[in-house]
Order: sequence, then C-alpha cells, then structure tokens
Amino acid sequence: MNPRQFIVITDLDGTLLDRESYSYAASLPAVQRLRSLQVPLVLCSSKTCSEIAVVWKELGLRDPFISENGGAIYFLPDYFRFPVAGTIRKGELIALELGTDVTVLRRELARAARETGVQVRCFETMSTDEVARLTGLSQEQAALAVRREYDEPVLVESGNADALIAALRARAFTVTHGDRFLHLARGHDKGKAVRLLLHLYRRRGSAVVSVGLGNSVNDLPMLREVDHPVVVKNSDGCYDSEILRALPQIDRTEGIGPEGWSEAIQRIVIDLAGKIS
Repeated sequence: MNPRQFIVITDLDGTLLDRESYSYAASLPAVQRLRSLQVPLVLCSSKTCSEIAVVWKELGLRDPFISENGGAIYFLPDYFRFPVAGTIRKGELIALELGTDVTVLRRELARAARETGVQVRCFETMSTDEVARLTGLSQEQAALAVRREYDEPVLVESGNADALIAALRARAFTVTHGDRFLHLARGHDKGKAVRLLLHLYRRRGSAVVSVGLGNSVNDLPMLREVDHPVVVKNSDGCYDSEILRALPQIDRTEGIGPEGWSEAIQRIVIDLAGKIS
C-alpha cells in the first residue's frame, strides 16, 4: 500500500485550528508530517473560500478544499488529470459548486422568520465589526467571513427557534448547529461534498483510505462518509453529544482542539503510513 492512498479530511475551527485564537501552531508539525508522507489534507469547513484559502496557502497545501459546509469543492486546475463535469474557473482555482446561491437562502430565511415571528440576524445584516466581535476574528478575517456564497450563519435573537427551524426544513433547507451559529443551506452538506471528492480520488485508479476529523454536529455528514471518523474533544472537555449518539463507536481524542487533532493524526495516519511506506 502506498501512503498516497491515505486522505485526511478535516474541519478547521476547534480541530486543526484553536477554537478561540484560530491558531494552527499546535497542529502544524502534524500537518508538515502529512506533507512529507504525501498524504492529501483536505480542509472541509463552514468557512468561505476566501477564509480557507488563507489557511490553505499558509500551510503550503495543494490538495482540494471544501467551503461553506459543502457548498463547493475547490482544486487546482492540474490536480485531477481528467475532466470534472460541472466545474467553473474561479481565479486560480477550479470550483465544483454544489450549494444554492446565498441570496435565495437569505430571501427564504426572511420569509420564514416573518411567518414564525422570530427575530434573526445573519451575516448579510451584520457589519464587519459585529462579525469580528461575535466570532473573535480579526477585522481582516471577518471581512473574508462575510463573503458568503452557499451557506448563511444565523443568530436567533428572540422567538421560537425550533419553529423557525421547522419552517425552514419544510422548505427543504438544511439547518445545522456550528460552533457559534446556526447554518442555513439547501442542496448540500459536508457529506455530499466528501462523497463526491472521494469518488474523484478513486478515479485516479487506486484504493482510498479516508480519515475524517470533526468536533461539532455539522461535521457529522462528513464523518459518516469516511473510513475512520474521529471526534475531537471540545474546549469544555466534552465531545459533541449528537456525534456520539449517531456514531457511538467513533474514535475519540484525548487532547482538546489542535492538540487532539495532532494526536489523532499521529496515531491513525502517520504511524500506519510510516510503517507501510
């Protein structure tokens, strides 16, 4: 077996990145080791393409990444040496769009909120200053975070949140809980994007062994699609309860956030890939 057959797919906030500082200092040695073993590292986050691209470049990655909870898959033009149907060019990258345009999401969110008498705030109505304050992002990072295309973060300020969620789901929208916000989408999730991306890797002609790491319920669709799912411990010392209910046998890290992420990479991927290479 060749270590190239391993693929690591990971969430960012609270896993590879520290949940509060957004630092990858603790996970960087494990990232670098994956690169030395030529194990693809796929970032899969609720963050926008603009946000992920910053981390992607800083880490020196060249593998695909998945933005906005599966809204689109981005990759370099020469990454897959066969045509991928339905793609478009976006700057230096190729994009395979899977999600519904965010303007549609916002319009339907406003209607559902009026019908249910719920007061909401979403990124469209927030200033960069407010997004920075709510998330702990810098001004520069917040400016990238508001460039939504397929997934809208939502805060419920008053009213029955369950009634709003039910109204949105009745319209075939997906509503998931992230680390800080509800996330509204339609037509995509992390699982659908991961499933499609793994299919593209298999078209390269070799077997694939996939490892997925996440810490919150919006990672669950991704974790269902991989061979070796891992739940990373949160800063409160607990694991996401919905992930544990859905996948009771899932591998769990001892460490929190990036420390736990690095521990899992070492134990599951690096040790095995190193022995086989």
